[in-house]
Amino acid sequence: MVDKWEKVKNVIDKFGAFCDLAEVAFWRQSEKPYELALIDILNFVKRHPECREQFVEGFKSILSSNDSPFEVVAFCMRELQWKEFKDFSTSIMTASADPRDQALRSLLTAYDDVWPDADLYEYYSGDE
Repeated sequence: MVDKWEKVKNVIDKFGAFCDLAEVAFWRQSEKPYELALIDILNFVKRHPECREQFVEGFKSILSSNDSPFEVVAFCMRELQWKEFKDFSTSIMTASADPRDQALRSLLTAYDDVWPDADLYEYYSGDE
């Protein structure tokens, strides 16, 4: 019998695998279009609300990484609108010229009523 923590671990491992596939698609080293990889992540996260806390930590890891595309986070947070993640993003953003800080500013716009990056994704084309 699989206990609760084993199930959570399995879900988080699959989340990591989806994120890895999205990164491969981002660099165009995959047959799968990047947006479809992002939709897979979003749908997977939505199917497992019991793992929200772990997903927040996973998204934080993506932002902290220097080589992961932050669009994964912005795309998902556009629909999920998780306040705790917005608060985290705001707390680490600084006024420096660091390109990652600019990415954070861009990510935070996903929480606005009108998302400037929505036109980049067919999935969100009808939102605005």
